[in-house]
Amino acid sequence: MTQLLYHGIPQDLKGSELVPLGQLRTKYPELAAQYLRKYKGRETILERKIPLLNCLWNDVVQLLPLHPQKIFDRQKELGLIAEIPAYNYFAIDTSTLDPTSAAVYFKTAPGEAHWSVEWLSNTRIEELQDIPPATDKYYRSLRDSGQAVFNYQFIPHVLYKGVIDISNAKIISIK
Repeated sequence: MTQLLYHGIPQDLKGSELVPLGQLRTKYPELAAQYLRKYKGRETILERKIPLLNCLWNDVVQLLPLHPQKIFDRQKELGLIAEIPAYNYFAIDTSTLDPTSAAVYFKTAPGEAHWSVEWLSNTRIEELQDIPPATDKYYRSLRDSGQAVFNYQFIPHVLYKGVIDISNAKIISIK
């Protein structure tokens, strides 16, 4: 059975690979500076150690295990966004990834004590196809607050240590 993971298509993608931010700093420093902006005020995340992969957050490409349309549909249902932004994602087949370089990061609550990491090969991706209760609770807490939404808060992240060839990846659109 084909199992897909998703990564938003970077606006200024160069080449046919998704590159971890740490490597991007060397290859394309101007792009790295642009992408680092989303971590403003949260820079310590980049130095988070990832067990199993023996690297830092900065050294992995992050992927979603569930279709991104579900995330934005839920935000719209809750009134967090007026319209679903038109955006494209790569749909990457898990069989194209080296299993010794792929892990799943689970975070269930705020703070540094509420997370764990498992090998992707030991995880049932089909069980990660719904928005987690912690994410839904987080989204609900933002209703009428005017605060910006972290789209992927508490959603498991597949972390891939290394570059991902996307030359044959399918492209999907959300709207």
